[in-house]
Amino acid sequence: MQTKREQTQYRMTLLPSLESFIPDDHRLRKLNKVLDLDFIHESVRDYYCQDNGRPSIDPEVVIRLFLLQAIEGITHVRELMREAHVNLAYRWFIGYEMDEDLPDHSTLSRALDRLGDSVFNELFERSISQCKRSNLIEGRVLHVDATTIRADIDRSRVGKADSSDKDARFGRFPDGTLQPGYKQQTVVDDGSRVVLEVSVDPANVNEGKGLSAALEKASSRLDSPPEVVCADSAYASGRNAAACDDEGIRLVSPPATGKNQYSDEQFAIDKFEYDEKRDVFICPSGKMLSRAGRENDKRRRWKYRASARDCRDCSLKSECTRASSRVLRVTSYHSATVNLRKDSQSAEFKALYRRRAPVIEGIFAEGKQWHGLARAWRRGLSKMRIQSLLISTVLNYKRLMSALSSLSSLLSAFIGVLKRFRALLGLIKIIERQTSSACL
Repeated sequence: MQTKREQTQYRMTLLPSLESFIPDDHRLRKLNKVLDLDFIHESVRDYYCQDNGRPSIDPEVVIRLFLLQAIEGITHVRELMREAHVNLAYRWFIGYEMDEDLPDHSTLSRALDRLGDSVFNELFERSISQCKRSNLIEGRVLHVDATTIRADIDRSRVGKADSSDKDARFGRFPDGTLQPGYKQQTVVDDGSRVVLEVSVDPANVNEGKGLSAALEKASSRLDSPPEVVCADSAYASGRNAAACDDEGIRLVSPPATGKNQYSDEQFAIDKFEYDEKRDVFICPSGKMLSRAGRENDKRRRWKYRASARDCRDCSLKSECTRASSRVLRVTSYHSATVNLRKDSQSAEFKALYRRRAPVIEGIFAEGKQWHGLARAWRRGLSKMRIQSLLISTVLNYKRLMSALSSLSSLLSAFIGVLKRFRALLGLIKIIERQTSSACL
């Protein structure tokens, strides 16, 4: 049965209130001022019986405890509850007095199974909305990237029927090793470093294929679509370039060099001009390569073939191909790929790309160093998704608290200036009165 704790309780006791122990500048007190959890009880109503059964832990307490886990980067719920027993700030944050019994760790785990990820996704979206209302999010330039997260599992059990984590897959980690885990894809605003979208897949998934879906979700949380999206070379596919072109978004992602599939001494495909109206390629000697069907492979690329007679009489044949005629194999997104390669040579493109690593890699480093993103807390894709949502929510609230703290400092400084100005005006008036008296 769903219950709700009364935060203010009056009783005859000699124990001091926890309120007096928590400094005004404590980070949990600052977080509590901006944290919006009013939606929790209505949001989880369908997960609880309302008229019978044993009283539950207040769902808001459950959410606050999991937020604490993300704030402190505590891997296991047992460790979290052991710390909560002795940490007065934790007790204050969840609304428990010093002599009250805390929930058992197993109860928290069952509550997580009951709630699923919907309430945590709503919490994440509300953190974005609060940042928007505070005018933190610029939304013009976004950064997209993925990071690998180690699974809470023995690598020898991955993929087996009795594996404790059936969703984890082997992926390449930064140290070059293959490890079981997950891959988190993140979209971050350039100016504010607010996380706008986060998704989780098994570690063997190609993150580049998820760009369009990630941008669509991130854009839906902005007032207008972004102008620029920065990503590493894993996202520089023709499909992504074409999709961004269709949406009017500039993709800043270093593409492949455009070298041909035969050998290094042959003309790269970039040396051939594409005539979109006639659907032909023009080679460096001015001859045409016409479409000659599709390749029978996974990529289903189009083939463009030159005339054998043109190639036989060409003075550049030795530099171009050893076959009787030159063949180009291109995808349907060739034009977008060519435009991306040309754009990648501009100074503005390079300047935008240099901004990528400090922002998005900084977010991943912060999450792994301080908030427990380096390793999965629980097993299963749905639990990993909750972990990512919690950590991203905490990161967003940190940005909001920092901005409000800066604003508060600015206001305090302004008030101090006003007070000094008033004091100066008072001094001027005293001098004027004394001067007038002397003249009389």
